[in-house]
Amino acid sequence: MRYRVAVVAALVAAPAFGQADRYETGRHLHAFEVAWDAHDTDKAAKKRAAPLVNQAMQSFLKFNLPDVARSLDAARHALESADPVPAAVRWADSLRIVPEARMVDVATADVAITVKPFYKTDAEAPKSCVLRARIANGKSVETNLDSLPTTLKVPIKDVPGRPSAEFVLTAEVVADGKVLATKTTGVSRIEKLAERVEAIKKLGKDLPASPDTIEKATLALLVKQVADLSAGTVAETDYPLSRFVAGAERLAKVTEPYYIAKRPGDFWLSVPTGKAQTVIRIRVPEKLEERKDVPILLALHGMGGSENLYFDAYGNGIVAKLAAERGWLVVSPRVSGLLGGPAPDVPAILDELIKRYPIDPKRVFLIGHSMGAAHVVQLAQKHPGRFAAVAALGGAERLTKPESLKGLPVFVGCGKLDFALPGAKSLHTALEEAKAAVTFREYDDIEHLTVVREAAADVFKFFDGVAKKN
Repeated sequence: MRYRVAVVAALVAAPAFGQADRYETGRHLHAFEVAWDAHDTDKAAKKRAAPLVNQAMQSFLKFNLPDVARSLDAARHALESADPVPAAVRWADSLRIVPEARMVDVATADVAITVKPFYKTDAEAPKSCVLRARIANGKSVETNLDSLPTTLKVPIKDVPGRPSAEFVLTAEVVADGKVLATKTTGVSRIEKLAERVEAIKKLGKDLPASPDTIEKATLALLVKQVADLSAGTVAETDYPLSRFVAGAERLAKVTEPYYIAKRPGDFWLSVPTGKAQTVIRIRVPEKLEERKDVPILLALHGMGGSENLYFDAYGNGIVAKLAAERGWLVVSPRVSGLLGGPAPDVPAILDELIKRYPIDPKRVFLIGHSMGAAHVVQLAQKHPGRFAAVAALGGAERLTKPESLKGLPVFVGCGKLDFALPGAKSLHTALEEAKAAVTFREYDDIEHLTVVREAAADVFKFFDGVAKKN
């Protein structure tokens, strides 16, 4: 339990961070995870990177997100080479691009972006450095980076594609013809944006305070998101905003269940769970309506995270990908609150989803990381018999009802460099004493952040064995 005390102490002593910084840090994290995947079998590269990722985790616990990004950039370069990182590259890495708006009308000619540092660096800007930017396969424009911050207008009106669509804005920092760093961000182009946003805001005035269906609760969620994001709020990830606008309009008209087995894809839903609603992200496999008795995986995120972590981070979304390969439903609930909160009401979420999807109640699996690992242990004890197997990664929790875990298949995984390792070992011992069917794995040169990526294959092999028996 010592690691949980340390985390809470760090959080209480630190100020909250803003969504814009969360978004930017997420971009650096994604770049690191892509590099980690590219060096999946290179043990030497991972060993070089691990201490730097550990530094990033320590900075996160202090809410110093610029330092998190700096350490992740250093870890990414350590994966790629053992050589020192050139000063020009370190300077380019430190920059961020900030769009003036992430939702624009189809009549908008350009998206203005500002270039400025995200974290401090001792490296100096190279001479004759420029920023070259474009949206999707649209026209490329550039500006010099002699002084910062600087602004550049990037054309969007004539970018090929549907009028309402999602685009990636790519910006390259270039010196002497060499690309030093590449930055990306999402931009949504939407028809009749202002008119539709106002209409969507009005929808929210007629919604009940406590929606009784997923459709009504999700409409309320989309109304709030569209209103906030159109006002300039920065989301933590690149949401498909044109879909959110169209989705809110569609939900305002539906009279029957909309989120059902024959509608595949990724969705952000709000699920009524008693007097409250729980935001989830769900991935529904293709042709689910043709199947029955489908396994479901519920993935619980760590402190400071959200329902997006298992899809956009955590090993570049490896858990959601492995579930999708098996044709499983995968769901991640949001836990709100700066210091985290109680475990999400997973049984209530399941009860609602079972009404819509052909879920096998005998093959319900739980996975959690860090705080989510503690929640997994809590839920397994509170609801014995509800879960076929559970996995706790990089975290632990005290057993209060050990008798409820007898015979339950439990996977406990932790990196050998993880501050949570003592707690994970204690949990393993307690589970053995409770006569749970526990499997314990330690991962060399792995710390708190990357354990989900490294343990994922083992976890799914573990789950597969249970799924076949059930």
